[in-house]
Amino acid sequence: MDALGSIVVDGAKTFLESTYSRIKTLSKREANIRQLREEITNLTNKKMSIEEDVTLAKLEGKTPKEQVNEWLKKVSKVEDDVRPLLEMHDQHADDRGSKMVQRYLQCWTVAKKLDLVKELNYTHFETVAPERHSPIKAVEEISVPPLVGQTAASNMQHLLEILDRDDIRRIAVWGKGGIGKTILVKNLSNLLYFSSPKSFDIVIWVQISRELDLSTIQSQIAKRIHLKVEAGDTTHNIASRILRRLKLRRKILLILDDVWEKIDLDVVGIPSRDPCCKVLLTTRSRDVCRDMAIDVSFSMNLMNEEDAWDLFKDSAGPIIGLDGIESPARKIVAECHGLPLVIKTLGKAMRDRPQIELWRNTALWWQCSSPLFKNIEKEVFRPLEMSYHSLPSKILKQCFLYCSLYPTNFSIDVVELIQCWVSDGLINENQSVAEAFNYGIALVEHLKDSCLLDQDGSGTVKIHDIFRDLAIRLSEREELFGFYCQSGLPFSQLPKESSRRFSLMGCKIEKLQEFPVCSQLTALFLQGNPIKRIPDDFFQNLKSLRVLNLSKTRITALPPSFICLSELRALFLKGCNLMKLPSLKALGKLLVLDLSCTLIRELPKGLGSLCSLRELNLSCTHFLEKAIAGSILGLSSLETLDMSFSAYNWNLKTGVNQRATFDELLSLDNLSVLKIRLDSVQCLASVVASSWLKKLRRFDIHISPRSFDSKYHVAQHNEKKLVLRGVDLLQEDLQDVLYNTSSLYMLTCVGMTQRHWLSLSSLISLTISNCDDITCLINKESSSHEMFPNLRHLVLDHLKNLVTTVESILPRGKCLSNLKTIHVLDCPMLGGAISYAMLRHVGKLEEIKVSGCKNMCRIIESGGHAKTLPVLRVIELSNMVNLATICDGTSVCPVLQRIEVSGCLGLKKLPLSISNARSLKEIIGDIEWWNNLTWENDDVKNFFGQHFKAYPRRTA
Repeated sequence: MDALGSIVVDGAKTFLESTYSRIKTLSKREANIRQLREEITNLTNKKMSIEEDVTLAKLEGKTPKEQVNEWLKKVSKVEDDVRPLLEMHDQHADDRGSKMVQRYLQCWTVAKKLDLVKELNYTHFETVAPERHSPIKAVEEISVPPLVGQTAASNMQHLLEILDRDDIRRIAVWGKGGIGKTILVKNLSNLLYFSSPKSFDIVIWVQISRELDLSTIQSQIAKRIHLKVEAGDTTHNIASRILRRLKLRRKILLILDDVWEKIDLDVVGIPSRDPCCKVLLTTRSRDVCRDMAIDVSFSMNLMNEEDAWDLFKDSAGPIIGLDGIESPARKIVAECHGLPLVIKTLGKAMRDRPQIELWRNTALWWQCSSPLFKNIEKEVFRPLEMSYHSLPSKILKQCFLYCSLYPTNFSIDVVELIQCWVSDGLINENQSVAEAFNYGIALVEHLKDSCLLDQDGSGTVKIHDIFRDLAIRLSEREELFGFYCQSGLPFSQLPKESSRRFSLMGCKIEKLQEFPVCSQLTALFLQGNPIKRIPDDFFQNLKSLRVLNLSKTRITALPPSFICLSELRALFLKGCNLMKLPSLKALGKLLVLDLSCTLIRELPKGLGSLCSLRELNLSCTHFLEKAIAGSILGLSSLETLDMSFSAYNWNLKTGVNQRATFDELLSLDNLSVLKIRLDSVQCLASVVASSWLKKLRRFDIHISPRSFDSKYHVAQHNEKKLVLRGVDLLQEDLQDVLYNTSSLYMLTCVGMTQRHWLSLSSLISLTISNCDDITCLINKESSSHEMFPNLRHLVLDHLKNLVTTVESILPRGKCLSNLKTIHVLDCPMLGGAISYAMLRHVGKLEEIKVSGCKNMCRIIESGGHAKTLPVLRVIELSNMVNLATICDGTSVCPVLQRIEVSGCLGLKKLPLSISNARSLKEIIGDIEWWNNLTWENDDVKNFFGQHFKAYPRRTA
């Protein structure tokens, strides 16, 4: 009975505890419901914030973390689960008669969901996506001359009004070539950049070539939106990725400049039917406007008399004010019929020409030659011919026509162009390479000054497509010069017997046909074609060739008839698949030989017999291993040898394999430009080598015990560059070499002493990287104030033991007095980039860039003194957690133009005040950093805030 009583008691106890628990759960029902509402609201807001961060990350080309994607999925699911619970509670809030079991289950579910929502709310992400790219600017500033005249201003206003209308999505600026379409639209883009940067999320500028190439268009768009394109990607694949990326934007403006035929925007990947996207194009063709279903065609009219005169005066300059010149000048302007490109071209052609007779003759020439234009093409080309006919010599005219051999929008390498001019007899070949180059540069500059050529990038020029068309038309009339060009067009016609210069560049020729007898053909351009084989007798009928360019073709061998080219002066084979060449002995007149980026494994036979050869390019010959001893001894006229990034190793002495040695180079008395890699310093240690090195006008010498890559900049014109990698300077005698060096790169070197620094009086650029024994750039020895008197550019990279740049106060002198830029990267022990001792000497400093110096707390250490950097324009700082300040006060940098800060959250104050506000153009950084900066007052903060550009948000 006792046992039975115990069981009953225990059962009752368990029942009461269970009942109490359920009653307790029921009693918390309302509190849990209220808390669940709050938590789910907070979670929804947090989700929206993280989704926004994910969208921004995708816009910058980043992939969100998998944990973030999983978290968003869980949140979406719990939102779906919680919503009906809350709705059910609201519907039965007053229903007290519900069964207790049902109410208990609802309460239990609410409690469980509340725990899950709390857990998701507590989750924190430092970043939603790894890495961060530079921000994509909404609009990029474009270099363009300002608009001239009231008509242009009116056109700009009208175009802006059209652009603002929501019902217009496709706009065309239509008009004649040279009427100013591109200049107007570029100025429009800049106006958006300066005045309305938020009008569009992104403005994308795409330059279209006459020969439509969708892959080039896609490439430009992908580059603008930071979309990486792989080599094997198809047009369809790239289009899909561009479309996905652009659809993340709310408002897009796509500008297509110089459209010649219909572009299928869907194939490119443009969401052209989406209201978020607007397309603005420039074209000379009405048919393009129709074919591309343009909503509004904005027609560009010719300039009126007043605006045309203002543009001409602006182009011709103050010479217009001289007595007697205005009258003939106005006649010239009248004959231009309001075409801006022609007005500007003629104005510049007459600039600084004070002779009244010349102006009168020019006006008369126009009146005799151009009464009324019959059609658009004549209105464009007849005036443009003036620039051609005004060239003072037949040589200059041929040099201009030569540029028409290159395709539209092609970047013409100036060095190669001048080599062609020399080799084809336009420049006297009986002078040194330097003299010929200088004369060639003078010709190029004359053509640029005459507005017949345009500067492109560094070392390249372009011929505007209108001027190229002009040159082609002139070539058809100037049969004496014999130019004929099919560049960039499908191959359709063989050269005529009278042809002298013939170009088939980039014509997609796979199989080369035999040419007829062309006894006068002196230049043949075949580069950029997928030609795999040249017919055996191809050159049999081309015995007068002086210039042959087969670069970037797929040929693996030259045909037997190659030996017929005894008149050849320039042979360009850059980037061909050649592994071996036939004997070059027959090419005794060759001046230029370019074998760069080929697959050759040995120097061609007969090379040593080319006694006239002046320029030999063997750069990037990564498989070149064999050069027989004596193979270059016969190159008595050689002036330029480029073997940068070649695999060939030069040794001091001839080994068992009878290899060519460095001593053979010393025998080349005319050599003035040398680019080469050496295994050791010993080659340059001899007295003969030292004396020989001094005679070189330019050199780029890499001393490295192993092969190296090409990530370092190649020496610029007239630069004497020395790269030392893994060299122990205590064991080597380099004093004479250093004394003649203008640009020095020291990589993983040891043993640098005061004696070496003192040898660098001619140094202009210095880079020191991964040299662990360097603790101080300039110490306190008495001779230090004479160091680096001509140094302009200094890079200190990964110097883990560098403590300071200049150790102590130096006497006033020339030390660092010409320094313009200093870049400091990953120097963990460095406390300041510019020590006070250094600050006293670098009054010409223009740019400071510092990154990854984890212990740096101050950039410029002024020591409390009122010292300034009067011409400092740029400061860029990144990834320095301990950085607290740039400098003391706000007067150190009076003309600062640009500040960029990233990953330096400890930096609370900028060296800015209203006094130096006029020069400032932009401040770039993280929004969190900007919000935590301290300012003198809110007015100052708001004033500089207009210059601030934030990186996209990166964290949750």
